[in-house]
Amino acid sequence: MNSPNSAQQLLLKAALLQGEIATDSWQQWKASVDIENLDQESYQLLPLLYGNLSAHDVTDEHMGRLKGVYRRSWCENQVMMQNLTTILRCFQEAKIDTLLLKAAAMNLYLSGDNSLRMINYLDILVHPADALQAMSLLQKIGWEPQGKIPAKLVPFAHILGFKNASKQFLNLRWHLFGDGFDETAEKDFWNLAQLTQVGDASAYILSPTDALFYICVAGGEANRTMPANRIADAAILLDSSDSEIDWHRLITLAQKYHFVLPLRTTFSQLQDILNYPIPSAIFETIQNLPVSQFEVREYQIIAGEKTTVLDRLLMRYFQYSRTVEADNFGVKLLGFARYLQYIWGVERLSQVPYQVVIRGIKRLGSA
Repeated sequence: MNSPNSAQQLLLKAALLQGEIATDSWQQWKASVDIENLDQESYQLLPLLYGNLSAHDVTDEHMGRLKGVYRRSWCENQVMMQNLTTILRCFQEAKIDTLLLKAAAMNLYLSGDNSLRMINYLDILVHPADALQAMSLLQKIGWEPQGKIPAKLVPFAHILGFKNASKQFLNLRWHLFGDGFDETAEKDFWNLAQLTQVGDASAYILSPTDALFYICVAGGEANRTMPANRIADAAILLDSSDSEIDWHRLITLAQKYHFVLPLRTTFSQLQDILNYPIPSAIFETIQNLPVSQFEVREYQIIAGEKTTVLDRLLMRYFQYSRTVEADNFGVKLLGFARYLQYIWGVERLSQVPYQVVIRGIKRLGSA
C-alpha cells in the first residue's frame, strides 16, 4: 500500500478543500494527469471532486466527464443499496443485528447524497454468535461464499467474502480487527453504535469516533501508509462530526488494539496533505504514544524482505490477538501455541512444536 502520490494529493485538495486552494489544485491536477486513464484510487474520488467543483461554480471541458462519473456512481450505488436492503430485511427477520462499515456507511454519514462515495462492495458486521446463521441466510438469497464456510474456525476467523450473480461483492465480518480470541471485543463498538434507516430496513453504523478509528486502522497491520480514498473518508468524517469526536477514546482504542502506527500515519497525512486542523494537543499526544512490543514485532515482519514459515504463522496469529491487554510477548506466544493446537486439531499443547517442525519441512519440500 503506497502513500498518495503528488497527483493524488492535488486531487484530494481539489475534492475536499475550499476556495482558491481547491480551484488551484484542480487546475494543477488536470494538467498533470490523463483524466480518461486514471488509477483506481483517483477514479473513486471523482464524484467527490465533481461535488466540490460544482459548489465552486467551476465550468470547463472536463466537468461533463466528471458529471457522468457522478451519475454512474449514483446509479450503481442505488443497486448496491437495494441489495443491501434485501440483506438487512432478511437479517432483521432472523433477529440478527447488522452494523454497516466502509463505503455504504460513509454515504450515510454524508447525509443524503449517496453518489459521492462509490460503493464497490458491501462490508457488514454481525455478532460472532450470529456469523454462521448469517452465512446460511446469505446463501439462501443468492450470495455465494468465496471460500469454505469456516464452521469450526469461527472462533479464530473474522471475515468471509461473498459474491452474487451480478458479480457484486460483500464482506461478512463478525470481528472488526480479527480479534477472534475475544467474543466480546466489539461490545463497546456495538453499545455506542447508532441505529439508522436504510431504505425500508435499518442497520447500525459506528459512532463518529469509532468510525474515524476504523477508517484510520482498517486493514490494520498493513497500514503504514494510507490510500487516498481512506484519507478522504477520514477528512469527510471529521468535517461532518468534528464536535462529536471523543479524542481521548480514539487514543485509548489505538493503545488497546495496538494500532498506534496506522493512527499516527493517518493523522500525519491529514495534516501534511490537507492541513487539517487537528487539535495540536491531540496530534502531539498521538505522535508521542509509545508503540507496544507487539506492534513493533509485527512491523518488523512486514518490513522484512523475506519471511519465514514462523513469521507467516506469527502474522496470522497477530490478527487474532489484538485485544490482549497485557503487552507481554510471552503471554501472546502461549496464546499462539494454543491457537495452532486448535486449528491443527492437535490433542495436547506439547505436540505443537513437533507439528511446526513437520509442517515446515513439508512446506520446504514442496517449494
